[in-house]
This record gives sequence, C-alpha cells and structure tokens, in this order.
Amino acid sequence: MPRYNPNFDYTPQDRSNPRSADITIALLNPVFADKNPNLRVQPYSTFIENMADDFEEMLIAKGFSLRGPFKNRDEMVYGDKKNSDIALEIRISLKDEGNLTLKQQTNWSQMISKNAPNHYKVSGTFYHFGNIIIEATDPFTGEKFWKKTIALPRKEITAKGNKTWTGKPTPRQLMSEDTGVYNPTAKALEEYYQEAIKTAYRHIDVNEMKMIKKEIQKSKQN
Repeated sequence: MPRYNPNFDYTPQDRSNPRSADITIALLNPVFADKNPNLRVQPYSTFIENMADDFEEMLIAKGFSLRGPFKNRDEMVYGDKKNSDIALEIRISLKDEGNLTLKQQTNWSQMISKNAPNHYKVSGTFYHFGNIIIEATDPFTGEKFWKKTIALPRKEITAKGNKTWTGKPTPRQLMSEDTGVYNPTAKALEEYYQEAIKTAYRHIDVNEMKMIKKEIQKSKQN
C-alpha cells in the first residue's frame, strides 16, 4: 500500500489590506502541548511544522504585521521584542483514546517449534481529540494578557495494518512502518489541520487584539 501524502496547507479565504490592523505580532512556532514522544514522528511532526507558515499567512491576511516565527521567546532579540506589540503562542493539545488490537498470525515456524517468535498484524479503531490553545503575551516579559482554549472535534481513525510483525511493535514503529496505520491517521490529521487553523482564524479578532495591545502598553507605563 503506498504511503499517503497529507496536504497540511491552509489558504485564507478573505484578505484585509496589508498592515491595516496597526498591530505587530511576534509569532512563536506552534507546538504540541503534550510531551508525547509518539508525536515526534510523521505525520504528526509534519502537521505541527507546517503550521508556522500557515499561521503566518493567516495573520498577514487579517492585516497584522509580523515578526518571526520564532522557536520561543528567548530566540527573540531586543529589537524583535521592542518592535512587537504582542507575542502570540499557539499550542495544540492532541490526545488519543482506544487501542489497536494485535492479532496473532499462524505461521509454519510456530508449528515446527514452540520457541519460534509470534507474528502479529494490527487493526482497530482509536480516536484523537484535544484543544487549540492561543495565548497573547507581553513580548518582553512573557506575561499573559489573553488566552483562549478551543475544543477540537473528536476524530475516529480506523486502521487495518498490512505489515506482519515479529513480536509486538511499539506505537512509533506502527506509525513509521505500517501504512495501514499511517494512512488513516494522516488523512484524519489532514482534516484536523484545516479545522485547527480555521478555528484560530475565527477567534483571533483584530479588535480584540487592539484592546490587548493597549493593555500591554498600559502595563509598561505602570
């Protein structure tokens, strides 16, 4: 089975005049909120890496001026912090529930020797669910002035592995080597990608960001 190539790309439908918001945002690279090592492999790694470019395009389409994206606030030099009104941090919380079932395969070696390793294929249904967390902070201090946590819909993923494993595979092996698991996951994440950025687009409001800009400026005067 060929490996599916997910399209992690977003194009804004509406575009405001460039810099019309009169707000400069320092964008920090979107990251996964959960410290789950299984999210470091494809398609999860590509999912989160592509978000930086598309959030940049989305914010420019809304009329914001942009600096970055930066890996983190510490990467911003003095000039970046001074010339930014707001630092915007995006985290994706992506959790899963349910398990794939290991089905033992009958093979000749086991019939000949009881000590022969077991062979397995995997199948089953699991689910992804989570939140997109958006925070507006002071570029200098990191103090939070605004936060939104928006639920992402629960996604069902039905997998039917096509690889026979000798011994029990790890979750990372399944995703890296079995297209019967990788492909349905990649297709589900492709839909999730669009939903996450469209959701952020609706919630990052120019007028609300103008109020936050004033609050951050006011806090520096105190």
